[in-house]
Amino acid sequence: MLAAGGLSLFNSSLDSASGNEFPVEELPRWWPTQRKPKGIIRLTTKEGHSPALAMLAQSLSGLAAQAVNQDRGEELVWIDTPHEAYRRWYRATLQKTGIEQRGELDAWQLLARLRDQGIVHGFVRYRLDHSTGSANKVRDGIDLSVNVATSLCGVLGAVLIEDSLIDQAQELGLHELVDAREMSLSECFESHKDKFNRHLILAQDPRKPHMRELAIAHRAITLFGQENPVLSILAWLDPLSTVLGWNGGEEWMQVKQFSEYGHVLTVSDWAMGLPFLSIVNPENKLPQINGLDPRAIDWSWEGPCAALVMSDGDNVQWTIGDFTASRHEYWDAPTSGEFPFSWTAPIVPLTQTAPVAADHLARTKPDQTSLVEFGGGYIFPDVFGTKRNENDLLEKYAARLGTWMEATDTRVLCLLLLDLDSPAAKHAYATFARNIPGLVGIIAMQYAPYEGGHGKVFWEDDGLGGQVPIMTCRYAIWEHANRPNAGTPSEIASQISQELPAEQSPEDRLAWTVVHAWSWFRESDDPTFEEVPQQQASRQGARRGHAVANWCQQRLGANVRAVTIEELLWRLRMAHNPDATKRHIE
Repeated sequence: MLAAGGLSLFNSSLDSASGNEFPVEELPRWWPTQRKPKGIIRLTTKEGHSPALAMLAQSLSGLAAQAVNQDRGEELVWIDTPHEAYRRWYRATLQKTGIEQRGELDAWQLLARLRDQGIVHGFVRYRLDHSTGSANKVRDGIDLSVNVATSLCGVLGAVLIEDSLIDQAQELGLHELVDAREMSLSECFESHKDKFNRHLILAQDPRKPHMRELAIAHRAITLFGQENPVLSILAWLDPLSTVLGWNGGEEWMQVKQFSEYGHVLTVSDWAMGLPFLSIVNPENKLPQINGLDPRAIDWSWEGPCAALVMSDGDNVQWTIGDFTASRHEYWDAPTSGEFPFSWTAPIVPLTQTAPVAADHLARTKPDQTSLVEFGGGYIFPDVFGTKRNENDLLEKYAARLGTWMEATDTRVLCLLLLDLDSPAAKHAYATFARNIPGLVGIIAMQYAPYEGGHGKVFWEDDGLGGQVPIMTCRYAIWEHANRPNAGTPSEIASQISQELPAEQSPEDRLAWTVVHAWSWFRESDDPTFEEVPQQQASRQGARRGHAVANWCQQRLGANVRAVTIEELLWRLRMAHNPDATKRHIE
């Protein structure tokens, strides 16, 4: 990209921005495909929605979606929700697809309808989990029978019925097909693995009804925890499979485990309505992120530059939920667009599973804003596929991600690694660099701490005669961090303003800071007042998200310029190889 004779990054970006079209149906998907129905039924929750009814609703939606995919039905189900963002996506999907709305039904009316259509064949009995402890923990006495039941519903054409609903189900003429209370997940897996989907699983806390509709629609086994039979299931899955939901136990351990077996975690355990939102419509055009035109950069400024980048963009459920419709903390913050800022986001996953949400980000992206693809999913690239015999899994993963990034004109990639300075990490950088066309650069963070790279920059060949920068995180805005390069907004602003101008190398006067999405602060120039107990933060006038970044950039010294991450990477290229960079810009 930077060398004469190689593909010009700038020219390829212009081609993409001018309408370079990629047929949606020909792109390599790793989220499941949902065929377009003729109609949609809204499952109303007006009469109250107990945990047992919520589970039943998920199974009804899942079986309806499966029937549409198999030409046995023509209607999908939308489980009604008051959430502002999901209502927006529902309306937008209706508008784009022209699907007919066919009224509202409650759970029992819908069950009778699907029974009469031959879509529901019976029910699987389970117990609700009443173990004590926090969600997403592998709790003592946890009851996993609903996960066994969810797994069976997709292959048996059954709905989820808890003990309290048995009488009503039997009144509708339904019969019990299996009692999941008496079956372990190991028994379920061994007796039905020839029927389960080998490209998809759901990891889900048995307390949560969410995402079971998608698992049932696509016959995915549902699990929770990191002990067997989970390991056997991960080894049985085809490589590069998709993990819906979120598993129990330590975060880094589950991500490492999925990555070692060559699978991709999606962080989607609270997501809703994805069978309907993920409808594949060949007429839809892919969203175009349209990054920064380097000719618009003020190249007369040669001083220090700092970019602020929001964390946690791998989180699909957040991005289609509170991220765009919350307390004005993130994308919909009132200060959005008023200063240079960058968001990590699951652009490629969204384009597959909720294209209207990806369209919304592309269409409403404010001025002075960059969007960065967060890895295509939550993986640790430095251990990806290490428990498989295949030695090219990361290459295949990077290639399919690169196809989507090129198609959506997404030019910056964020990676999260266990050890970002290891040989395995450098192999990962090289793999992504040569497989993603038009890449401006890669930003990298270490899992613990995010700023563990101290701003170090790596350079890797792009396979076309040029080089791609990999820039590690140097600072972190993080509550109660007690680490050298991490702290409150005012602390980090002060540190940036003191350290960057003192650097001798032009490259070292460029740095980026991660803004931890969940850290609360109060605005002040006094770090001790900025810090606040996180549990009571909102009641003490604290803020998080975009406001925190704004406080930091307002306190940068006059000798430091705030820029987007794209501009920072372009400036890094210019500092590293000015002649080649100028040739391509000119």
